[in-house]
Amino acid sequence: MRSAVFILLACLLFVDVIGMETSLRGRCQCMDTGMNFIKPKLIEKVEVLSPSLSCQHLEIIATLKASGEQKCLNPKSRFAKNFIKDEQKKKGNLE
Repeated sequence: MRSAVFILLACLLFVDVIGMETSLRGRCQCMDTGMNFIKPKLIEKVEVLSPSLSCQHLEIIATLKASGEQKCLNPKSRFAKNFIKDEQKKKGNLE
């Protein structure tokens, strides 16, 4: 009887450990440095993902209006920096 209980507990522990997600975001979503420019009229929204334990890089992900496709922007490009700054101004986050 003890061995059956032990095996059952071991199985439950194994299932619980495998099913646990270690991070909300997972690994980096941008595999390369990203694009330097996308026409602003094609962009529906932009997400800025700060560095975290699972991804040490700043990531800027643009979702395109027509297709819903996501493209990574190079956070060091002049376009990405200006686009983010302009969006923050529109929302009133910067003076």
